[in-house]
Amino acid sequence: MTTSSPSPALPLDDEAAGAVVDAMMPLVGIPMAPEWRETVIANVKATAAAARLVLDFPLDDSVEPAPVFRA
Repeated sequence: MTTSSPSPALPLDDEAAGAVVDAMMPLVGIPMAPEWRETVIANVKATAAAARLVLDFPLDDSVEPAPVFRA
């Protein structure tokens, strides 16, 4: 069984998340009130943590996506 190696650690502390927010704001073109900044940073950190769970999940290299998904 061959598995994908885990992605490199991405330290996303408040400072790094704040830098991401600051870099993205001009690109997305959505104005952000200063009082929203801490909440936006918290959401960026939570999204990064969720992404880390998905990216670090080991999968065999032969795994294929299902052609149809049913609930």
